[in-house]
Amino acid sequence: MGSVKAKAFMALVGGLFISSSSFATMTLVSISGASNQDISDATKPKIYGGFAGTCASGMDGTSTCDSCTGADIGGSKLWPCNKTNAYVNLNLVIRTSFQGAAGTSPSPFVKVGEDKINAVTQTVEDGGTILNTQIPWGTLCGAANNDSNCKASFSKDLTVGIDTTSNGTTTTESLTFTVTVRYVDSTTPGTEWFYTDCNTTASADNSGFCHFKAYPGDGKIYADELVISATKLATPLGGLEYSNLVFFTEAEQTTGEAETAILARLSNASTYYSVSVNKSADPPVADDRITGLDNGVHYCTVMANQDTTGIISFFTPIPGTPGSPVTVAELCTTPSEVIGLLDDKHCFIATAAFGSDMAPEVQSFRDFRNKFLLTHSWGRSFVKFYYKHSPYYANLIAESEVSKGFVRVGLWPLLFFARMSVAFGFWTTLVILSLATLSIIELYRRLVLGRRFRGEL
Repeated sequence: MGSVKAKAFMALVGGLFISSSSFATMTLVSISGASNQDISDATKPKIYGGFAGTCASGMDGTSTCDSCTGADIGGSKLWPCNKTNAYVNLNLVIRTSFQGAAGTSPSPFVKVGEDKINAVTQTVEDGGTILNTQIPWGTLCGAANNDSNCKASFSKDLTVGIDTTSNGTTTTESLTFTVTVRYVDSTTPGTEWFYTDCNTTASADNSGFCHFKAYPGDGKIYADELVISATKLATPLGGLEYSNLVFFTEAEQTTGEAETAILARLSNASTYYSVSVNKSADPPVADDRITGLDNGVHYCTVMANQDTTGIISFFTPIPGTPGSPVTVAELCTTPSEVIGLLDDKHCFIATAAFGSDMAPEVQSFRDFRNKFLLTHSWGRSFVKFYYKHSPYYANLIAESEVSKGFVRVGLWPLLFFARMSVAFGFWTTLVILSLATLSIIELYRRLVLGRRFRGEL
């Protein structure tokens, strides 16, 4: 009897072994047909699709297209667009590598969330080790949020996998992606078309950067006085951030052309410059220079925010449009070789004393230089003299902590004057401090020298 039970048990175990299955992880080979991708985490890569506007050409189903066409929409040539725009019949192609032998019944699958979808093309290539999966974005959007036109934003898990059976054992291999889609309506002016200029106060109405002022350099323009919104780098779609700051720029066509005419030509198809965002900096921008420009040529530029899906939105509100506080002087300037003496925006001695050219004290001196010294011929002469001779002394200061301390003490009165000038104006500050100095001298003369003269001390 015992032997019968033992045989039955062995038969059960053998049956389980024959019909057993195992699980393994696929590895990513390549992704194409996406607006952007992030494969830094190999265990769960990220795929981005950005839908903003319609491309004039290039929608061949295999690659993204440029929807920044400069067309006049809603009375504006500046509207949300994407230079790597996705569209509904664009195929998202994911190639993955798997280990299991194809066996007798390879069965690939695709899931959005926990639901399998069927309207996809999956083929096994390279001798049975590479799975090629093609999914039209319209199909993916329809499965993710029931909108096959991809006119709604979402973030969902997408799993690509395959079951292979060999010698009675089924092996399931899969790789899960995070797919994030952002859609911005580019047919009707909306809240994501323009930022609310925040100047020195971050506005809750914005996300990303919401203020700058064009400042001339040598063959370049600096995006000076950058301000970032209260919500920092987060986009209106939760979990998605801005990755670049972009500028669209137009140059004068004839010498002396009116700035209003230059501004009127600005569109999202104008010359395009991209600056990467550095989240560890404050403000979080790695490089604020628009380079490759011609000295002596007048330029006007607008700023916009570009997210990880490639969508460019929240443009600078053009001066003269209803409710825009932005002035022409903030957007237009002329690169100059003279200003180029300040090419790296250094303030040598102050930088050495305060330890960094990003220190707020150094920025205060820089603001004073930009607003007052460089706007007068005598000021420019002083700046040229300073930049010629100060590096030597800055190096001496940087080598000694004691020297740094003495110089910081000596710079504080100048820093106070610089900050007051930026806040109230140069001449107003000069008058206020002059009156304050005369008052102190007069008090000293009456209360101290007078008492000495009368023999009271």
